[in-house]
Amino acid sequence: MEKLATLAPGHLSQRLREGLRGHHPLFEAAQIREAFQTANREVSKEEADEVGHALLSICRDPLPVARGAVDALAPRARLALIRLYFRLLDRAEQDRGLQH
Repeated sequence: MEKLATLAPGHLSQRLREGLRGHHPLFEAAQIREAFQTANREVSKEEADEVGHALLSICRDPLPVARGAVDALAPRARLALIRLYFRLLDRAEQDRGLQH
């Protein structure tokens, strides 16, 4: 898990650790389901900028502020962020498996 702290700055490593335990406080369960039931598509530059700003908030801000940043995203940007978050979780899970 030390590698996770190195790869995921600030609060992100803590949030990924929670995610590895099945706790995803940044998102509603319905939002997560929607992200994986909706066809994956390329994000626009504007959506990528929104996701980047929310990701910065997730890294640096307390949970309520980060959650607010996620909630303020346009729906398609939020879906892209959720997919990114779960890709990060997959990577963290793989890294955790390599350390055992």
